[in-house]
Amino acid sequence: MQAPTPNPADGTSTKTLWERRAFEKQLLNIIPDLRAFARFLAGNPTEADDLVQDTVVRALNAYDHFDLNTNIKAWTFTILRNIRINSYRKRRFEELDDATMATMSAKANQEDTLELKEVLHALESLPTAQREVISLVRASGLSYEEAAEIMGCKLGTIKSRVNRADAALRAALGADFRGPRAARHPSVDEARA
Repeated sequence: MQAPTPNPADGTSTKTLWERRAFEKQLLNIIPDLRAFARFLAGNPTEADDLVQDTVVRALNAYDHFDLNTNIKAWTFTILRNIRINSYRKRRFEELDDATMATMSAKANQEDTLELKEVLHALESLPTAQREVISLVRASGLSYEEAAEIMGCKLGTIKSRVNRADAALRAALGADFRGPRAARHPSVDEARA
């Protein structure tokens, strides 16, 4: 049995309690994906957790504006990305004092493997748009369409960015990281042999 719906004339939601619970369950299920995307964007676990918390709070507050037929993952990734962009814009104009610098956490290097460090370094060398699209499509497993919706651009632009980012990443990582890919796609000379 559904709970009675509030009156839309007074500005309250017309969605049922069951719909709210379904929304909250979907939101809880994508928190690991939000964390992964936030950590990639922020590069700092503490800042990433703050981004995820702000995203969840904003998503819960904007529940009445969410269409239950919409992809919640793409919707929340867009919220997270916008929060990150807005915070970056604000911080650009702030100067860090010594006390703030001392409280900023550093990445735990001992947990990283050499290969991971090389990949992360190569990712950092990519332009921002290519880093974001690699994170969305390759790391988070979103479709090209979902990534286009999140980044606010056309599908062809996303496909082009992914291709350029893949090529740039392979070039930055060098031949050591091409082994399995080269085996799947032999060169013309190898195919003739």
